[in-house]
Amino acid sequence: MLISLDWLKQYVDIKEDIKELENTLTMIGQEVEAIEEQGKELAKVVIGQITEYGKHPEAEKLTLLKVNIGEEEELQIVCGAPNHKLGDKVVVATIGAVLPGDFKIKKSKIRGVESQGMLCSEVELGLGNDGDGIIILPEDAPLGVEYRVYKKLNDVIFELEITPNRPDCLSYIGIAREIAAYYGRKIKCPEFESKKIIESINTGHIDVRIEDKERCKRFSGKVIKNIKVQESPEWLKNRLISMGLKPINNVVDATNYILFECNQPLHAYDLTKINDRKIIVRKSLNGEKIVTLDGVERELNKGELIIADAEKPLGIAGIMGGESSKVTEETTEIFLECAYFTPENIRKTSKELGLSSDSSYRFERGLDIENTAEVLERAADLISQLTGGEVLEGCIDKYIEKYEKIEIPLNIEKLRKFMGKNIEIDVVGKILTNLGINIKTLNSTTIIATPPSYRGDLTRTADLYEEIIRMYGFDNIENKMPEENIRPGVKDSMTVVVDEAKEILAKLGLQEVINYSFISKDAIKMLGITEPTLEITNPISDDMAVMRPTLIYSLLSNVRDNLNRNQNGLRFFEVSRVFTPKEDGLANETLRTSIALAGKTFKTLWDPKPEAMDFYTLKGFVEKFLEYMGVTRYQLDRSEDNNFHPGRSADIRIGKVKIGTFGEIHPELAENMDIKRERAYVAELDLTTLLNYRAKKVKYERIVKYPEVTRDLAVVLDRDVLVGKMLEDIKKSSNLIESVAIFDVYQGEKIEADKKSVAISIVLRKKDGTLEESDINITVDKILKLIAKNYNGEIRQ
Repeated sequence: MLISLDWLKQYVDIKEDIKELENTLTMIGQEVEAIEEQGKELAKVVIGQITEYGKHPEAEKLTLLKVNIGEEEELQIVCGAPNHKLGDKVVVATIGAVLPGDFKIKKSKIRGVESQGMLCSEVELGLGNDGDGIIILPEDAPLGVEYRVYKKLNDVIFELEITPNRPDCLSYIGIAREIAAYYGRKIKCPEFESKKIIESINTGHIDVRIEDKERCKRFSGKVIKNIKVQESPEWLKNRLISMGLKPINNVVDATNYILFECNQPLHAYDLTKINDRKIIVRKSLNGEKIVTLDGVERELNKGELIIADAEKPLGIAGIMGGESSKVTEETTEIFLECAYFTPENIRKTSKELGLSSDSSYRFERGLDIENTAEVLERAADLISQLTGGEVLEGCIDKYIEKYEKIEIPLNIEKLRKFMGKNIEIDVVGKILTNLGINIKTLNSTTIIATPPSYRGDLTRTADLYEEIIRMYGFDNIENKMPEENIRPGVKDSMTVVVDEAKEILAKLGLQEVINYSFISKDAIKMLGITEPTLEITNPISDDMAVMRPTLIYSLLSNVRDNLNRNQNGLRFFEVSRVFTPKEDGLANETLRTSIALAGKTFKTLWDPKPEAMDFYTLKGFVEKFLEYMGVTRYQLDRSEDNNFHPGRSADIRIGKVKIGTFGEIHPELAENMDIKRERAYVAELDLTTLLNYRAKKVKYERIVKYPEVTRDLAVVLDRDVLVGKMLEDIKKSSNLIESVAIFDVYQGEKIEADKKSVAISIVLRKKDGTLEESDINITVDKILKLIAKNYNGEIRQ
């Protein structure tokens, strides 16, 4: 929002300098983003008069002039412009002036004759496009006065960042209210009295009907006759230019002026162009078209709120008027509209049409519904003055939904506690009154505040706290710690688990990745997920259309992107939530842990040929993670998940409950994911379910002082026997067995084709004494019988 200091002074007395005013505006919540001091480049540019006129002795097209700038000594100036004569009042850039473009005026010689300044054109001063001749001023232009002062080009423009909850500050009166409230001054609202004629507006001049009462809550209008549309006066054009607008004509410029003055959009219709003199506020018909004031034809297909006459649309309500009824130089009578349209409707329509304006910007944020009739009178008076028009007696005012005042209680003791300041009730009352808030005392500690209609952001006690504090001044509140016992917060149990899981995985040498919780519908098809998923109603993009039911796709995407960038030895993990739909339409959230590996182990000086990571590398990470998480009782079964390679993947189960799957991804999935250079291995564990099986207590076992005994067995088994289950059974068969591990698997010519030889190392130890040979033999025999009976195995000969 741009604010001209010169214009602002019309509504409130401002004695402060620019820096102090900037600080004040910022501290009361109207942040100053930038300040432009206009006319800086026009210093030492003054008004002069040509007192002597002659030709340059060495150049026919140049003139040699004497120019009086109100000082004792006249200036000798050489000029090349063709449009000046003796006695003209002109604009003189004196020696030392620095014009736009860093053009410095110096004493110089032109064709051998000294020149002590320069007569200026609009282009040279950066004020226009006319560079054919110098500026010729009226005869009454004051001699010696700076040109920027004479043309009021020495204004200061503040650029303010107005927050969305304060649409009332998108106007000069709104900002003036804020300054007046802070300094305890009075607002100088414009006085007006239109030139009215006896004829009433209700005598058939215009008929207004509101069909869409949900989106148009108030519609006010006046008729002005016998107007003369022409160029606006200089003061009005300067005001609009300071706001970055291009002047059009006196009627349109007046409505724009009132928009910035009062924060109320208006629109003027050529009354003769309104069919049957009927104004209808309705929703658009499907396929209805309108050419808006920007010259673009727009098709309306979504029931947009429009202003129409008996035959056609005249404008898109609250956003932009139409070409068909615009005010031109031929216009002699107008219908002036001032309305209230609901913010939600304007936001939606503006977005759908891709059309925004100063009016829609304000309607979107919510305006003062109580103010339309008063603003209409002010605008009619201004247009009447500018055009010589006559305003018909009365006003059409269709007020559908009346504004209801709200009362907000304010307890002074609670306010003091909140502020940390013993503020007096009289000071609070004065601050609220200065802000236009009506107050009444309920008792010695409580008052009732009633905000004005233009402060729609004030709805609760906390809002009043904010108003009081910002007007009291943040600098007036000392830094003071609250006198309350503040206990440190306690982490949520699941947060503790997540932090623990992340710490374990990071210490295992994995790198954490953080992905979005959304994936594409194509990803769901690629993973072959047939269960219901949670789709986003209005996704940011097609790649973020579904809440992910698994972490696998995200991690594989990370693997692919890193491999494509020549990164190797990838070791990723992610701990996050996955989502599935509930019957009530909400999300069921489950915590998962996922690991992804690809590429080779890291090269070292003593190991220059790193090996590729494989299923067993991943298995090691998974087993260590489970161990550190306190889950030790589980079994591995061959996985049948279609996303994993058959025979190179396993499900992790505790009893009949599956808590995760890990292994090499299926070649088809790798191809679909465009992972070509390396094999990728992924694990995904249900952390929420896994927590139910953690060891609640960690038991300490004293180190056994008795020696261990190792026995190695080579057992011949059928090729399809899963050795992992056999190892578990062996471990459980005797309390003397400390550990069981495979150290070799052989398949080849020396055994049958459908067999394999598995070499097992068994560590035996007695906790309360040294093992006897008989104990060892009994245990080994028991193991061999178990293998023979349950797995059809025998000792390799």
